Amino acid sequence: MWLTTFFEQIHVERCNNFNTAIVDGEFPASAAYINVSDFNRFVFLVRAGTLNSALTCQVQQATAIDSTAKDITGAVAVVGAGDDNEVFLIEVECRRLDINNGYNFVTLDVTGAAGGDDYLDILFIGVNPASVPVTQPTGTNTPVIVAG
Repeated sequence: MWLTTFFEQIHVERCNNFNTAIVDGEFPASAAYINVSDFNRFVFLVRAGTLNSALTCQVQQATAIDSTAKDITGAVAVVGAGDDNEVFLIEVECRRLDINNGYNFVTLDVTGAAGGDDYLDILFIGVNPASVPVTQPTGTNTPVIVAG
């Protein structure tokens, strides 16, 4: 059996800058939507920092890296104002996208931020790729692997 590493099988992409107050918007922003056509499923991992607002995190799909996005039904998490330091996962099977109409790009739309004092750390994780090793985005450092 041929086994590969996490780094080769799982695509991990940062969607916002850590320790920067969140504002309403798409993460990643238009012109940087993530193409999921090579994955079986994907996850937005949202780590809440300190919060003073309730935030709605809605996964959206689009036909291009910069086209108009629309909601994916049910792919939403509400992060409460008191959910400091909690982790939220929104997992979507790619066949749930409107693939027949070319919707292969995704983003996470965050709404409800107010006052510049709400913090989220948002990561995209592409799971079960069509081929390995997956291409990691710029800014992903060389992994340390202890195996053998």
